[in-house]
Amino acid sequence: MKINFNDLRDLLIFNIKYYRYVNNYSQERLAELSKLSPRYITDVERGLHCPTIQKIESIAKSLNIEPYQLFMNIDRDAEIVNKMNQGRQYNQR
Repeated sequence: MKINFNDLRDLLIFNIKYYRYVNNYSQERLAELSKLSPRYITDVERGLHCPTIQKIESIAKSLNIEPYQLFMNIDRDAEIVNKMNQGRQYNQR
């Protein structure tokens, strides 16, 4: 599934959330692994904060990907995108 984005920031925000779902992580778990606050992760996913390079590196490492992958618009798993659109993911770690 290919998705169009308005800008690079929107792509980054989407990819953080997408890979969080791929790894089946809650926002709290991602925050713990990346040594950031849960509130910060929430605000990034809502577009209220744009992470620094250092924080992007930490988030990517926690998501088991390379930082550049957060800036790539690739074909995505439609099932995961549908889960993301449904709201809260109850089976997260």
